[in-house]
Amino acid sequence: MEDNIVPPQSAAQPSAFMLPPHNNRLLLSIICAILCFRLGGIIAIVYSAKSNNLYNTAMLSPDNQTKQLLYYQSETNNKSAQTWIIISLIVAVIYWSIVIILLLVADIF
Repeated sequence: MEDNIVPPQSAAQPSAFMLPPHNNRLLLSIICAILCFRLGGIIAIVYSAKSNNLYNTAMLSPDNQTKQLLYYQSETNNKSAQTWIIISLIVAVIYWSIVIILLLVADIF
């Protein structure tokens, strides 16, 4: 008899690539959609949700290369969400500044 028994491989092998913590911008995106420029806030919500989904998928991925790719895509979407949050805040500040100036001018005359 030959002993050609192959030991079973573990399904949960430790991964060499550890993911850094993820900045979740979803709550800030929702606040911006409610209180600031709505369109910018909605776009930020979409990017934040994509970012969270990609990060969670990367956490569950057993392959290091796939994990790194998904994490990179997650961070790219997270930066896009941050950009839209900033745009939403800037548009809100400009809008409310114009409204306040117009109200002050209308009271003077």
